[in-house]
Amino acid sequence: MELTNLSFLHEKRNNHRIIGAVASRKTSGSFDGSLLHDFDVLIIVVYRQHEDEEIIEHRMDASNKNIQVIYIDRQVLENDMITGSNHMIVEQFLKGDLIWDTDRELERLRKQFAHFERPLSERRVLLEFARFLELYVEAKRHMQQQQVMDAYNCIFQALPYWARIDLCEKGIYPEMAVWEQVREHKLDVHKLYEQLAFSNETMEQRVELVLLACEFSVMSKMSECSASLFRVLRSRQQPWSIRELLDHPELCHVGSRLSMIVRKLVYRSLIKETTIWNPKAGGEREIHYSLN
Repeated sequence: MELTNLSFLHEKRNNHRIIGAVASRKTSGSFDGSLLHDFDVLIIVVYRQHEDEEIIEHRMDASNKNIQVIYIDRQVLENDMITGSNHMIVEQFLKGDLIWDTDRELERLRKQFAHFERPLSERRVLLEFARFLELYVEAKRHMQQQQVMDAYNCIFQALPYWARIDLCEKGIYPEMAVWEQVREHKLDVHKLYEQLAFSNETMEQRVELVLLACEFSVMSKMSECSASLFRVLRSRQQPWSIRELLDHPELCHVGSRLSMIVRKLVYRSLIKETTIWNPKAGGEREIHYSLN
């Protein structure tokens, strides 16, 4: 089947909002994931419309081949790459065949993520650090309350985020099978995973040892992992409110976890807080943030 000859794709070529399309074929006898399950071909059509809506079509060509067509906004696709969401679409977009590429934009986007260059990788690192930090803090709280199994569960969930940070720092895009990537590249975080999962020590001892290593990681990685936040803070002279930071397009993917990172950075004296009188807030002062 020649995918470039599909009639519905020819119809779309006149639509200036559509950037191009990537196709993946189901290989003989393989599963190839849920997107290709029971379909012979998956086609991802990327458009530029600034909408979150994902449109799906099921088609059959003249030779009775089943085709699943997924339309996705370029900005949504890029955001999914940064956040690690919608991983099956991202994976097929990166690995599929380019069958249509207006102005070679999709080729550039795929190369950007194949090499996972800055500033995109820095945005992903900040998010993974926020996810890691949230679970690490929760694990410490559970240990203080002698809730060892809950602490174990939290720190076990936190380690993959640490692994993704290490991969990003090496310019490697984190995939879903993150521990296979970690083992392949011989990253030290795999030793912590083995320590937590397979050590002969008690569960409490295992959690305490990994928490200690995580504490060192938080101290040593916090500044480096916050590079994209620092870049926003230094982009203007005036201090930023937390609302402005949460709404910034470079930081909004982090969500409410950004507040926790900001306060940690203040505590570590990596950024400073100032108070500004806000007449709309009934006379209270509002905390704003800037670089030291």
